[in-house]
Amino acid sequence: MSQAENDVGHVAIEIAKFLAKAEPGELAELRRMEIKLGARLFWRLSAQYDRIANRPEKWAVIVRMLALLTPTGSRESKESVHDGKRALGAVLCDGGQTGPVERPLLSESRLARLLAARSKIRLEALERAVKMLARNQVKLNTAELAWAVIAPERATAQIAKAYYKRLDSTAKDEAIEESKDE
Repeated sequence: MSQAENDVGHVAIEIAKFLAKAEPGELAELRRMEIKLGARLFWRLSAQYDRIANRPEKWAVIVRMLALLTPTGSRESKESVHDGKRALGAVLCDGGQTGPVERPLLSESRLARLLAARSKIRLEALERAVKMLARNQVKLNTAELAWAVIAPERATAQIAKAYYKRLDSTAKDEAIEESKDE
């Protein structure tokens, strides 16, 4: 397997595609899996990707989050939750909705706590945010989600930038509309 094929982002995207074709029972098992024990499907993925095998506890968190985001239902009708154009921070802001953001899905204070948290507490906060997103059946950049788990310090600025860019674009659009009305 080439280095590019084993890249964190590539592996996360491939896992999202794989989970879209998983049986509902397999997804349920992944959603409930204990990080230190894994699940059948997790170990199958681990056998396919060296990245997972080398850091199973981090990847178990990623796989569980992707399983939470993957809708259940007929395998034939499901699509991957990956959308490379939908930054994690932007989706945390708008909840997957297009158009103006009246109120962020994840409040600014919760975002600040998430980004300031470290280690296990950060992963728990990120998983709670993912559960909120799952209720809205969002698509997002799964590579960014994986990096938020693997290298949180690297992802912090990227998440914040996308969140505030999305939030501020709404404020900017409203200001333009108000100036047109005058």
